[in-house]
Order: sequence, then structure tokens, then C-alpha cells
Amino acid sequence: MRFSRDQPAIILKAILTGRTGEAEVEMVLDTGSTYTLIARDLAEELGYDPATSQERVNLVTASAVERAPLITLEAIEVLGVRVADVKVACHDLPPDTRIAGLLGLSFLKETNLRISFKEDILELDDP
Repeated sequence: MRFSRDQPAIILKAILTGRTGEAEVEMVLDTGSTYTLIARDLAEELGYDPATSQERVNLVTASAVERAPLITLEAIEVLGVRVADVKVACHDLPPDTRIAGLLGLSFLKETNLRISFKEDILELDDP
């Protein structure tokens, strides 16, 4: 896919599959994030209750370190690449954010990702 290096972030369309259905959302590519992250209300829409998750992770935000519940989505699909059983941190995003979350390494490490900033091209393939 082509992207514009003039934009502040690379935004990708993703299909998230949960216990009770799917959601097509926009996510920011974040190669510096250990986990993929989605908002708590989106996790709930997909059939999860983040508050009852026994697994937690520390998230380093701009202002603090916060504990966030981890859930396992049934799958995430981006650019035709589908990865099953993806660990996802649930954390609220700023209300004016138009994205659903961050696409982090818990998804990306299961793929082959190539980015050429000189050519403005991002490629994502199954390994």
C-alpha cells in the first residue's frame, strides 16, 4: 500500500474479530508498542470484559505508567493478512481520537513488514 510521509502517522484499516463479531476500524502502525492496543469500549463491543481479565500489563504513556488488562482477540486482519489469537491491551484513548487503537508487535511479529519511506510503500505479508 502507498502512504504519505507527510502525514504524522501511518493509519491502516483493520478487521478485528472477537467473541461476538467483527469491527472494521482504523489503527495507527506502532512498531514501538509491544502490544496492539484498543479502546475498552471496542473490546466490549467485540464480546470481552476487560475488567475481568486476569492478565495485566504496564503501559508507558506520555504522563504515567498504567496497568491495562490484556485480552486475546480471535483474529486481526490488515492488508489481507490475518493473524489469529492476538494479545491486545485495553486502554481508553483520548475522546477526540479518530483511531481505534495502535497496531503493535503482538500482531506485527507474526507477519513480514516492509516499509520504504523513500518510496512511500508499506508491504505486509504472511511469513
